[in-house]
Formats: sequence, structure tokens, C-alpha cells
Amino acid sequence: MRIVEEGGAAPGAPALVLPGRGYDVDQPVLRAVRDELVAAAGHRVLALSWAEAAPRPEDVPALVRFLLDDLRPCLVVAKSLTTLALPVAADRGLSGIWLTPLLDRPEVGLAAARSHPRTLLVGGTADPTWNRTLAHESDREVVEFEGADHSLEHPGDPARTAADLDRLRARVRGFLAD
Repeated sequence: MRIVEEGGAAPGAPALVLPGRGYDVDQPVLRAVRDELVAAAGHRVLALSWAEAAPRPEDVPALVRFLLDDLRPCLVVAKSLTTLALPVAADRGLSGIWLTPLLDRPEVGLAAARSHPRTLLVGGTADPTWNRTLAHESDREVVEFEGADHSLEHPGDPARTAADLDRLRARVRGFLAD
């Protein structure tokens, strides 16, 4: 595991960006969110990469607890596997951007409903881990992409994927500006 810092001496408190199991921080969705964090909001971004294999799902909450204690971010951005830390962030009152959260897991779904009021849940309706009912009932901000898969892509339709990515950038920009 290694952490790369972006945004240098940006005045804002750090934002911690966490990858998925097979979706690193340089993939399009996380890259777009990181760009908005640095450009639009002036955050110092701390982006985690797996040096080797991603942790086991049951180890994610403890790993994120350790990172939160050490880095003290004001915002967490997580994708897929690392959204298993949503209960930890909710317990600590941290705002977050949760990309393709594993809402099919009870602990994650319940944490979404008790998360910080400044929480953004992002998912695609073709993702089996996305629970649109639970997301919308959480009373948190939701961005939902009709027909997008777990990578927030539309296989075979790059134009639609690109349009959704632009829409995500705009929503993240608005979320950060509030």
C-alpha cells in the first residue's frame, strides 16, 4: 500500500481517495473525482494504491480506521471494495463520496442511512451491488446512472459512458461547492 499526495500545499484539509479491488485511483471515475477535488475545491488529495493485492473485504474497515487516525481527512472518496468503510466514516461523522457502494451488504446499506448529511452515493442501475431503493431512502444525495455497470460504464457505448462521466464531474463539483 502506498499513498500519493496531490494538490501540494492546498489550504483545504486532506481528502482520502480509496481504490476498489481491481479499480485503482487512476481509472476514469476516480481520476475524474480526484481532478474535481484538487481543481474545484482546493483539497490536498491523498490517494491510496495497493502495492500488491487489495485487502480482504473483512480487513477494509480496520485498514481505513488506521488511515483515518493517521491522516485525519475531512472527506473520504471510496470505490467499491473500500466502501466497506462507510460504517467507519459514518461513526466518525465524516462526509464522503461513495462510488458504487456495496449497498447489497447490510452493514453498508445501514451506514448509508446514518452517514454524514454531506454524503454522495453514486451507482449504476446495472450494478448488482447497487440498491437503488436503499440509496434513495437513505436521505443522502444520490447520483444514479441508468444502465451503468459496476465500473459506471456502458459496455459497447463509449459516448454514453463519457456523457455519464461528465455528469458525475458536474455533480461532484456541485457537491464540493455546497
